[in-house]
This record gives sequence, C-alpha cells and structure tokens, in this order.
Amino acid sequence: MVRGTLQRHEAICEASPDSIVLVDDDGRITYANGRVEDMLGYDPAELLGEPIEVLVPEDARDSHVAQRDAYIADPETRPMGASLDLTARCADGSTIPVDVSLSPIRHDGEFEVMAVVRDTSEHDALEKKHQSILAAVPDAVVIADVATGEIVEANDRVTELTGYDPADLLGEPQTRLHPAGEAARYRELFGRHVTEQQAIFAEFPDGENVYVETRDGDRVPVEINARVFELENRELIAGVFRDVSARTEREHQLRELHAATRQLMEATDREEVARLVAEAADSILDFTSTVVRLVHNGRLRPLAVTEQARTDLGERPDYPLEGANPVSETYDRGEPRVFDDVRTVQDGYERGTARAAMYFPVGGHGVVSVVDSAVGAFEQSDEQLASILVANAETALDRLAYERELERQNERLDDFAGVVSHDLKNPLNVAQGWLSTVQEGGARENLERVADALDRMDAIIEDTLTLAQQGRTVADQELVDVSSLAGDCWRVVSTKEGQLELADDFQLRGDRDRLRHVFENLFRNAVEHGSTSPASNTRQDADAHGGEDVTVTVGRLDDGFYVADDGAGVPPDERDAVFEPGHTSEPGGTGFGLAIVDEIARAHGWSVSVTDSEAGGARFEFTNVELA
Repeated sequence: MVRGTLQRHEAICEASPDSIVLVDDDGRITYANGRVEDMLGYDPAELLGEPIEVLVPEDARDSHVAQRDAYIADPETRPMGASLDLTARCADGSTIPVDVSLSPIRHDGEFEVMAVVRDTSEHDALEKKHQSILAAVPDAVVIADVATGEIVEANDRVTELTGYDPADLLGEPQTRLHPAGEAARYRELFGRHVTEQQAIFAEFPDGENVYVETRDGDRVPVEINARVFELENRELIAGVFRDVSARTEREHQLRELHAATRQLMEATDREEVARLVAEAADSILDFTSTVVRLVHNGRLRPLAVTEQARTDLGERPDYPLEGANPVSETYDRGEPRVFDDVRTVQDGYERGTARAAMYFPVGGHGVVSVVDSAVGAFEQSDEQLASILVANAETALDRLAYERELERQNERLDDFAGVVSHDLKNPLNVAQGWLSTVQEGGARENLERVADALDRMDAIIEDTLTLAQQGRTVADQELVDVSSLAGDCWRVVSTKEGQLELADDFQLRGDRDRLRHVFENLFRNAVEHGSTSPASNTRQDADAHGGEDVTVTVGRLDDGFYVADDGAGVPPDERDAVFEPGHTSEPGGTGFGLAIVDEIARAHGWSVSVTDSEAGGARFEFTNVELA
C-alpha cells in the first residue's frame, strides 16, 4: 500500500513541467525528477546524495548553506513568485533564472524539503522586453489592477509628468494621480473605461478636462489611452498619460482668435485693425513684442506697437516698400520670414534686445513683425497661429479697401447721374429747339447750332467715360521718370510762347498711362486758358489762371510732386470746387479736366490740392506719393 502510494507520488512528480528535487535535513538530494535533466542537464541518478548546493552558482554557495540550514531549522511553505532573484547552475556551468517554491514534508519520522524549480528565462525575457517598452514610451505609463484599482507598475516618465517617484505609487489607488477631493468622480471614470476595455479620453462627458494632480498640487490636463489586458491570470489596465497642456492652450488660443476675428471684421478703419492685431498678438498669442506696419505715403509705417516692443526695441522706424531689410523684403516678396537670431541681419537698423524674429506680409497692406529676446524662441505652432491672425487682418483690410472703393464708386455714380440729368439735358434741349425751328421752316444754317449742341454732348459723354475709367484703383505700378514723361506731355499741348521748367530730376511709382492724363490736363489747364478751339473740349475746361505764354514748373516735394504756373491762379473760394465734375469757368467747357486729375490721384492713393505758386499762379500739389 505504502509502495503504491509512493509510486503514485513519483508518477505525479515525473509528470510535472517543473523540476522537482527532494532534500533531506542534511541538505542532500534524495530525489530528482526527469525534468531536471531537461532543464539543467543533470542525470537525476547522479544527483542523488549530492548537496543541494551543486545546483547553486559557485559564488552563492557559501551563503546558500547558511540560508538552507536556517530554513530547515524553521521550515515553512514558500510559494512561487516570492519576488526573489534566484539563479540555478546547469551541468555545463551556465546559469538560468529560476523561481523556487519550498514545502516541508514529514513522513515516517523523516524530514525532507520539496523544491519545485521553474525556469523563468522566457518570463524574464518578456519582463525585460516589457520594461524596455515602458522605458521607450515617451509618455507616462501607469498599470493598475482592475479588481482593486491599485497601481502595480509605473514608468520613469511618470516622474516627469507628476513629480512622483514610480516606486512611491506602487500599491496606491489610481485616484492618487488625480485631483484631491474628486476621487469618486475619477473612480467612476476608471470603471467606465474598464468596461469599455479600450478607450482614449481627455474629457468627462460634460466636456471638462481630465487632469492629473502633481506632487506640488498643480493640475495638468491629460489625454489617457487606456487598455485592459490579462497577465498571469490577473486582469490589469494600462493607461498612457499624455500631457495635452500645449494642445489645450492652442485650442483656447484658436477660440480667442475666432473672437478677435469678429472684432477685426467690425473695425471701421485701418488704424483700428492695426491696434486689434497688436492687442490679439499680445494678449492671446503671448507675442508681447509686436509691431504692425501698414503702407502709408509710400512707406511701411508703424501704426500699432505693443508696450513691450517699445521697451525692448525703442521707437520703431518707417521702412521703404523695397529694401535690403526683413520688413521691406517680406512686403516685397509676399512671404513670411523667420529668424532664430535677427542679429545676423546687417542692415543698419537698431533692434534693441530682439533675438528671434518673425515677419508676416499682410497682403499688399503691410507687415506684422514679432520679436523675442531669446534666440530660437519661436516654434512652428507659433508661426501657424501668427499666420492665422495675420490672414484675418488681411481679410479685414481687404474689406475696408473694398468698402472705400465702393463708396468712391457710389460717389462717382452720383456725379455721373448729375451730369446725365443736368449737363447733357441742356445741350439736348438746345438741339431739340433749333431742330424744331428748322422743321417749322427756319433757316437751314440753324442746323449748325444743332451740330454744336451735339458736339457738346459728345464731349461730355467722352469725358464722363474717361472719368469713370480713371477712377479705378491702380493695381500694377512701375517706376516712372517724371522729367521724361512731363516733357512728352508738354510737347502735346505746348505753344510757341509757353515754357516748361523741370525743377528736379526724379522718379515715382505709378501707372504711366494715367499719369499722362494728369500732366496733359494740368498743362492744358495752364497753357490753353481761354481757347475757343473746338478741337479739344478738355482745353475749354481751363480755369482763369493761365495763358498761351504761361511758364509751367514741375518739381519734387518731400512726399510727392507739384505742377505750378505763373498765371492768374485759382481764387481761394473756388479751390475746393475745381475738382468737382462739371465745374468750369468757361461757357464751353465740360468741367471734367481737373475731376479726372483728382480721380487718377485718388486711384493711386494720393492726395491732390491747389494753392498759390511762388509766381502768383496756381500750384497743384500731389502728396502720399511713393518716390524712388
């Protein structure tokens, strides 16, 4: 009976996937199953009578003898997984990692210890792989027991996110990572995502952010990628925690930019747009040193400068539209420019403490400059957000320009309506009256008066069309040599007695064809005063300030040019009216000559006014002109 029982026990031991060894109270091996040979390379028979230390690495044998004697003196069952770092020596001298369970056995007055030895090589390899993966993950990883919610593992990235040492979190509830006082809420969230098995979440159902609370009590918004898995018959949940502070801040900035866009679209002038852009850059994007320049008088003039920019950079200068500096080049090329250190630019301009710099074109309206005192301070996200703000500013400025142009067109339509209803009606009535006279038997020579009235109507229609065409905003401009152009125009309208003087040799940027209309109309206004020739109705628009022996002078101003004569001049009380369509001091004039001049000037973005010349005649001054 006893023998049968022993055989049965031996059969069980031989069927075990683990190595099993029995050791007596002297520490010698009394039994080893066949698995010992498979695992360690020893013949079980050769191990009988050998001390158990033959299976222990040589450098640990002395300490093992003391540990073995202590165990035999006070034996107790020790299960697998006791978190001991154990190693077994193989027959060839190599070693393998093992886990060992110990059980004391007493029978027939004899004492033995049964050691069950399990090769953990594969488990250790997986554990190393697991740890390598945890170390390689760029985010914080926390693993918790699904049943208890306790943290069983955390990688080193947890320290970067929370300030906690991973070891300090082991055994703690997973709610320890979240804001104090909200444990129930986060426990419910934990349970919901355990049920879902796998989920990515950054918000509660009510839209509030999910936070971790750091060791110092700070709240950090996070996105958690959670997944439930099973390991060694234990259900666990792994959570990958990603800091989304930057993303959350960007979303906030985009919402604020959207609100700022509404304000931009409601702005009533360019100055307000510039101010709103500077304020948004400062308060929303944290670009504290920002300068907004818009084109004014042919220069890029700073219309809005943040307080920090004034402190860091000092008074900011105007820039030319073309030039070897970042602002002018950005405007001219229509492309953003970014410098990690703007000190590398040698253009003679002082920029104070500025280091990193970004420049953005605002269409054809201007340039937005953003600087920082730190080298390489701007990231790609900064460029993207600034581009959104600048694009919105461009749209707002385009709207204002369109509205101004529409307003001008409406004004011109009103002017044209007045011409059609009044100026054309008079010669039409004259023609109809004389035609009726002829039809009723009057002299045929009265038809000449009908022809004169029709010629008058033709001249008014032609000048009205010219005025409409010249009023369109100038898009394409080129450098024009004023002396050369003025000379060409003078030869078209001059007389033997008249004289043109060119006081300065200069160039300006404009539309050559339209500028020809400006000079020809002004020269005719001066030279052909009083002409009754039917060859040119524009000639008959001359106001009382010139004559065929007039001297006309063309010269340069600081921000433009002038055309002056030595005639009788324009009376002060008529100077505002001379540019109105239909205004003329001559009975036969159409009154469109100077109106065309004014329209061409405004189409260029210039201003034109009339005053006295040094010789007492008229002097037409054009300002806000881009000179070369």
